[in-house]
Amino acid sequence: MNLAVLSLIVFLITVVVGIVRKVNCGLAAILASFVLILFFIPQMDLADLYRLGWPVSTFFMVLLLFGIAGTNGTMEIVAKRILSLAKGRAFLMPFVIYLLSFLLSASGAGPGVAPMIMMIAMGVCKETGLSCFMMGIMVEIGAASGGLSPVATSGIIAKELAKEAGVSGYMGLFLPYAAAMFAEVLLVYFLFGGAKAKTVSSTNLRQSIPQMNLHQKETLAVILFVICAIIFLGLDVSVTAFSGAALLILLGVMEDKKAVSTVNWNTLLLVAGMYMLISVVDQCGGIALISDILLKWITPKSATGIMTLISGLLATVTSSSGVVMPTLIPVGGHIAESLAGVSASSLLSGVIAGANCALFCPFSVLGSMTIALYPEGTDRQMIFKRHLQMTAASIVFFTLLGFSGFLSLFA
Repeated sequence: MNLAVLSLIVFLITVVVGIVRKVNCGLAAILASFVLILFFIPQMDLADLYRLGWPVSTFFMVLLLFGIAGTNGTMEIVAKRILSLAKGRAFLMPFVIYLLSFLLSASGAGPGVAPMIMMIAMGVCKETGLSCFMMGIMVEIGAASGGLSPVATSGIIAKELAKEAGVSGYMGLFLPYAAAMFAEVLLVYFLFGGAKAKTVSSTNLRQSIPQMNLHQKETLAVILFVICAIIFLGLDVSVTAFSGAALLILLGVMEDKKAVSTVNWNTLLLVAGMYMLISVVDQCGGIALISDILLKWITPKSATGIMTLISGLLATVTSSSGVVMPTLIPVGGHIAESLAGVSASSLLSGVIAGANCALFCPFSVLGSMTIALYPEGTDRQMIFKRHLQMTAASIVFFTLLGFSGFLSLFA
């Protein structure tokens, strides 16, 4: 059997096994990579696995800093203080929740802030009578779109993959996606009665905000410094974040063993393992084979729209950052090299937007996590159905944007 075909079959089996058995696809991917190299690619050394696709430094260092901030309560206090700025004006609450979720996710915490913001959002719904579904969607859109910022985990993944595919202007890929997601915010806001909400007392909100202790103030100061250093000084994300985490540990904010335990190892293993397997598949010629197949029915006018659709559909059943982007961004790069009239930036904008437009899906990590946090008494079948409808609508919307050229506006 052709090695490229074999590698793709192994890749598909790995993803299916991970989904069906409900185990981390990254662990299955590490085993699959080991088997492929050991038995089918004798010219490769097992040590190459780390060189090819094991981004431990970036993800461990970033996750370590924000794991500390989330565990010691700093992020929760920041969230409540920002929320109180609405001063009880219920019609503003959906935008506050969206903005809060977006900013905290974009600052480097990523979609992992969703559970914290979701709990606050459901409390707001109880006080104001706002739609729980609408507020849940605000949390998800904010967390998903913010998670693609240049300093958040998914954004780092997309940026590095795009750079490997020959595209260095990441903001040109991110901004159209963020703008389109905000358009969905406005649509959901008006459809589910956000504009009709009345002003309520903000006393309870203010009274529920605790004062920051010394360690929490130190944590906030270090995070702000790290973010500013990355954005304005252009310092390396991983080294700066790790240095910030090390400083917090030395200041006694958290013991080193406890700090390491705050790292989301499930995410780390998923991303690293899938990176590894995709790298092996690429070495086997699998990515080039997918590109050749797509080239037979893709045209310069339809390329971005088709790549957006494929990415969106794949993202409903598997991880956008751990599987979809690492798989399809290299494919987009290969297609751009082979198809005249198509830029890599245009294709990658479609892949990144498509992979991150369907995160409402109940089968995704963010979607299932959000649904689980709706209050007791919620009609979960109805919520589940609405999330599926929102997912389908979002994929269609972004696919149309891909065909229209909007997603590649700055490409």
